[in-house]
Amino acid sequence: MSSEAAAMWGGADYERIAERFAPIHDELVSALAPRHGERFLDVATGTGEVALRAARAGAAVSALDLAPALLEQARAKAATEGLAIDWIEGNAQELPYENGSFDAVASNFGVIFAPDPDVAAAELARVCARGSRLGITAWLPSEGLHSIYSRFIDDAGEDPTERWGTRGSVSELLEAWFELEIEERVWHLEGESPDAVWELMSSGAPPVKALADALEPGRRNEFRAEMIEYWEGFRANGAVSEPRRYLLVLGRRR
Repeated sequence: MSSEAAAMWGGADYERIAERFAPIHDELVSALAPRHGERFLDVATGTGEVALRAARAGAAVSALDLAPALLEQARAKAATEGLAIDWIEGNAQELPYENGSFDAVASNFGVIFAPDPDVAAAELARVCARGSRLGITAWLPSEGLHSIYSRFIDDAGEDPTERWGTRGSVSELLEAWFELEIEERVWHLEGESPDAVWELMSSGAPPVKALADALEPGRRNEFRAEMIEYWEGFRANGAVSEPRRYLLVLGRRR
């Protein structure tokens, strides 16, 4: 993964989005049930929320991300709580750990963005000890959003997140190494208005911000208008509540 990707993920106010994922962080860590002294890895940790939860449970936590700006925020949180977490700058396709290093490995909407899903999946399996647990969250493909993005992205190529976003494709990635349980869940993107949701996503969601920033002013206005029209379709009592479906993928290493 490139320095450009690190700059993109570190270039938005991602904490505004991450804090809204708190219920998902809770369920992911609860499903993995880290125990005192267990070796726990959080891949693509972002601002550290999964890693922090595992450390509070007493696990020996390592956490990796490619964006120094996000790691800086995560380190500050851990320092405030007095939690000892091994924060490392690195990427999901070249995990800097020995084979079988961890009893539990997690990634919350993180590893799914690695450019080569097959390599990333193999790396997750490599660092998992026999009998260890894996927990991943992955967005289901959204045809509505894809149809909008595709009109504004030139030669986007294959979206790696889609390889993780269906039961069949994520099974193909992981079933050689893991016994899998896959559940579909729903998270809601909420805001007081479509304009408020645009402001949140265009400043806090790194891929959306990067796309908006890359467009010429006229095209950016068109992109904004189409996104606001999309969110108009999810108004409830005046406010926006857009359901975003995702998979909770749990595995046991063979």
